[in-house]
Amino acid sequence: MITYDKKSWKIQNERIFILSAAIHYFRLPRAEWSEVLDKAKAGGCNTIETYIPWNFHEFYEGEWDFSRDKDLAHFLHLCADKGLYVIARPGPYICAEWDFGGLPWWLSTKKGIQYRSADPFFLQYVDKYFDRVIPIIAEFQLTKNGTVIMVQIENEFQAYGKPDKTYMEYLRDGMMTRGIEVPFVTCYGAVEGAVEFRNFWSGAKHAAEILDDRFADQPKGVMEFWIGWFEQWGGNKANQKTPEQLEYECYQLLSNGFTAINYYMYFGGTNFDHWGGRTVGEQTFSTTSYDYDVAIDEYLQPTRKYEVLKRFHSFTKWLEPVFTDAEQAGTNIKLPSYLKSQRLVSPYGEVLFIENHRQERVQSQVLLEGEMIPFTIEANAVLPIVRHVNVGNRFTIQTLTGQTTGFESNQAVIYHEEGQRSFLKLQLTRKAEIHCPMPNYIETEEDGLITFHLFHGSQPQTVQLSFVDGTSYSIEIVSRVSLENAVTVLEKSTAYQSLQWQAADEKLCFLYGNVKEAEKPLDFSSFGQFSGYLGYESEFYAEEAKDSTIVFPRIEDPVMVFCNDQYIGKLSKIGAAAIEVPVKKGKNTLTCLVQNMGRFNFTEAIGEPKGMSEAPALHGKYVSLREGWRVEGSGVPHPLFNIPKIEGRIGFLKSFLNDGYDRAILVGEGVSRVQINGRSVKVLMESQTAWSRDSAVYGIADISDALKQGENEIDLDAQHLTSIRRFDLYLYKEEEQIRNWKTKSFAQLQEEKEWTVENPQTISPRWYRSRFDWKPENGQIVKIRFDHMSKGCFWVNGHCLGRYWNIGPQEEYKIPVSLLTAQNEIVVFDEEGLTPDHVVVQSYFSM
Repeated sequence: MITYDKKSWKIQNERIFILSAAIHYFRLPRAEWSEVLDKAKAGGCNTIETYIPWNFHEFYEGEWDFSRDKDLAHFLHLCADKGLYVIARPGPYICAEWDFGGLPWWLSTKKGIQYRSADPFFLQYVDKYFDRVIPIIAEFQLTKNGTVIMVQIENEFQAYGKPDKTYMEYLRDGMMTRGIEVPFVTCYGAVEGAVEFRNFWSGAKHAAEILDDRFADQPKGVMEFWIGWFEQWGGNKANQKTPEQLEYECYQLLSNGFTAINYYMYFGGTNFDHWGGRTVGEQTFSTTSYDYDVAIDEYLQPTRKYEVLKRFHSFTKWLEPVFTDAEQAGTNIKLPSYLKSQRLVSPYGEVLFIENHRQERVQSQVLLEGEMIPFTIEANAVLPIVRHVNVGNRFTIQTLTGQTTGFESNQAVIYHEEGQRSFLKLQLTRKAEIHCPMPNYIETEEDGLITFHLFHGSQPQTVQLSFVDGTSYSIEIVSRVSLENAVTVLEKSTAYQSLQWQAADEKLCFLYGNVKEAEKPLDFSSFGQFSGYLGYESEFYAEEAKDSTIVFPRIEDPVMVFCNDQYIGKLSKIGAAAIEVPVKKGKNTLTCLVQNMGRFNFTEAIGEPKGMSEAPALHGKYVSLREGWRVEGSGVPHPLFNIPKIEGRIGFLKSFLNDGYDRAILVGEGVSRVQINGRSVKVLMESQTAWSRDSAVYGIADISDALKQGENEIDLDAQHLTSIRRFDLYLYKEEEQIRNWKTKSFAQLQEEKEWTVENPQTISPRWYRSRFDWKPENGQIVKIRFDHMSKGCFWVNGHCLGRYWNIGPQEEYKIPVSLLTAQNEIVVFDEEGLTPDHVVVQSYFSM
């Protein structure tokens, strides 16, 4: 039923061009599933791709949930009901900028487990997951009661950097045993019996060459065509990929023979609750929004990219017989050096793709079959010239240099930039009277050949062909901008209300509740908690009142530090950090509050201990190692942000002085490539993949065993490195570590609070709550802003809608209207207790 050859996929033996929209059911409420699927189909997509996050369905070990917003079967049923094929990607690892890459948090409590491997301990849990999820997918295969046409095995496994053929085969065989009979696919993770896809944004030609070289008799496909990008807290807004670039890259895919495209993402959605993950790097924590700057935005509104893809899909669908049965052929045409060409030829016609590398529009001509054909191509663009394509039994397109959404049975649209011209030559198969309004004009030749010189002005024009049998054909000549009619503009509702707030302090008290005691702080998994907030507290004694540098040897999230009930500051560096704390003589109390900002979802470092996991130490020392390096045999100093070119294995050296410390932690990029005093170091965590082997990947190393008193030498393997952003050393004494810690969960919505209308000014964790009205006529898009607040999370009508953090780039947060009633409660937890006077809830209409 579902087969393939080197050219394309086939369903019921008919060739099909896969146009797939990545839509994650777990990133929007069930109430919105139908609408987003309808819009994807209206935009020309014929397939839906979704990951399946294991941790979303087995939040606690052995407790499965496939109900309400987690009803995978219902999502697959909706796809089938709407006539949309499905590519299912159940992992068990999915990445997806999702916490732990989709693996359940509680797996990290299993001693000695080896994630993403043939480790029997890991596979026994995978088997239990497959027992639950694979039968659901199997039931909705195209061969049974649904439209699932492909199932992916694992995800980007070869990027993981640890080859494990047995593991991939085990997953494949496990899916087959549980009923999967549609084709298997992989993306950057090939295994025998699966069709390999690639993941990329640009470089379609290079990807095509890899697939041709390595995988015989398979169609070319891109599983993740990255038309946008995710955003991270404190980073830039990820809108760098323009609609024009998207169109360019789409034509690159066509011209290089790709016949399966999955847009990652097509609709991004939202990381509600605490599901956002952490990707490669020190502090790459995903924002709550997963909008991704794609075709359908977080609020289900079409964007300009939606319009670009809709036109591209119409063009591709029209020429589907051409593209799915094509061979790449030589062009043998002469073009200026700044223009390149590729040609696809099939029994149903051909397309000549001309690519412009100049930074300006080009007007040129090309000799085709003895005739000079004029064309206009935009800067940094690809122009498809369609040739020898039959349109019904009325005419054949000899040559078309304008862009088109396709020639339907009785009408067509040809477009170009406003003010530009295009060329259309038709071979009529029957006589016709032609109406061609100015400023367009025609040239009539013998044997029914007609050449149209078309002008794409600000006003649309219609070329009419009236045939002798009484039928007619209309060709609309328009500008590109006139076709972008689905892009919405949001308008604020006039219904706005100021919010009246109540406040309640979050008392950092460890005298009641679920308090666990241990010699050192417990990370989130060891404590038994998925995410949210943990508090830590311990006591220590000081012989005198003075400022002390407290070193935190292992932290994986920002930490708020209090000493003797006074707020000291926030540790923003991750891995290890240090802070100056004023201590008093005698007993002191050190209290810390940590929000889990997401586990690694992409790197070999997955499964890191979240929160605090090692005991902080008094009287430590912080040393930045970014300056004063020298190449072996040279006295010229160099900073790490400008590493000189180092040929071969030549040492890049620096010394530091150790005065009495017996423990040392090195944190930053490249720490796995160092030796201390000629000895290797113990790497605690390394954020590395196969794609970053030669990069200065972030990591943490315990160099205590190689440490000596006095002068120590660091030897950094800096070959292939040009810059390192962080290289920090933390020194402390083991005997100065603070022991006997209490760990407790904080920021729990269900716990009782002492609400007041007073507005305290101290920096301390604090709750706020208010109510707001909403009616459907106020607008179906609802957003909230947390201007002038710090960092925390928020709930609406008891549902946690995510983290917020006022370091950008996210400024607005989605409130799904499916959660709203006439009167609604909003609750906010702010780490610093900043007042919510500027918090705004606003409804919008789409115009």
